[in-house]
Amino acid sequence: MAITVTRQPGSPAQAAYVYQVNGLVNGANTVPLPTPPAYGSFDPTGEWTPSVILCYPNQNGAAGALVTPDLSTITQVAGVVTFTLYADGNTNCLVVVY
Repeated sequence: MAITVTRQPGSPAQAAYVYQVNGLVNGANTVPLPTPPAYGSFDPTGEWTPSVILCYPNQNGAAGALVTPDLSTITQVAGVVTFTLYADGNTNCLVVVY
């Protein structure tokens, strides 16, 4: 399954960045957020890197698997933000980035 990431309009708790991540598989998943100049991308100057990632399982019609971010893997290079999510099964999730 290929991972897809899309920016979600609106945001819980006034978070600036909320994404729908589809296609997570059991184990470690490297997640790239949208790259500049795509909607929901980060400033390519690299002035800010997120430090908090919250994950909410989001399976349509089924219970989602537990998804845990590894905050030590967050990187930002020229606006390209990547990090690792660990899932205990195949799932989708909503990711809130602060």
